[in-house]
Amino acid sequence: MRHIIIILIAVFFVDCSAGLYNYSFRRSDASDEFVIIIHGLRGESADFLKLEEALIADGYNVCRVDYPSTKYTIQALADTALGEAIRRCREEGADSLHFVAHSMGTILVRYYLQENRVKELGSVVFLSPLNHGTELVDRLAWLPFFSKYNGPGGMQLGADEDDFVQSLQPPYYSVGVIMSARSVNPIESLFIPGKDDGRVSIESAKLPGMKDFVLVNSNHHVVMKKEKTIRYVLRFLKTGSFH
Repeated sequence: MRHIIIILIAVFFVDCSAGLYNYSFRRSDASDEFVIIIHGLRGESADFLKLEEALIADGYNVCRVDYPSTKYTIQALADTALGEAIRRCREEGADSLHFVAHSMGTILVRYYLQENRVKELGSVVFLSPLNHGTELVDRLAWLPFFSKYNGPGGMQLGADEDDFVQSLQPPYYSVGVIMSARSVNPIESLFIPGKDDGRVSIESAKLPGMKDFVLVNSNHHVVMKKEKTIRYVLRFLKTGSFH
């Protein structure tokens, strides 16, 4: 039984990882508002192409960031991925900077904004965030492949009180949380207390000081592609609320 669990979990954890930092820009020419998009662990910015189209149509400029999510710590990834994205947006004439981030990307944003004040900062939307970590990291660290495929940053996402995520401060900025509410991995869900999306519990996604919170009928990996998610993102960027 233990070997079956290892195999089933591996299917969901083994994935490709972007090897380089890359910044993709699209201009709408309708405003100087930029949205910086940050994917999660072993994700890629191409997952957000539908959202990008909607943002462009709504008058925003978009910077999608790819970063080597399994290569470095959260601190190092955030400093390079976000620091460079912000610098490039400023060069493009940005007078307002919004952020949309998924999964581990939300922790990069939280860390960066805690350590750096961004004078152009607008609104922030988190998709399926690990705001209080995930029990998967703490409970599955014994697996031989687990730390290798999650990398240094992924292994900082534990839910124990001494894990990195717990050291982050509540946000001082306007943030809304869109949480996926359906799991497609019952094996991993066994390790997560309460209702979850296969990676993190719904309760763990909530953040003190958040402006709004909403659930979407999606699993963790594809929440950014859902039409309802896209509508919620656009609404929050305009009004500071999902409703």
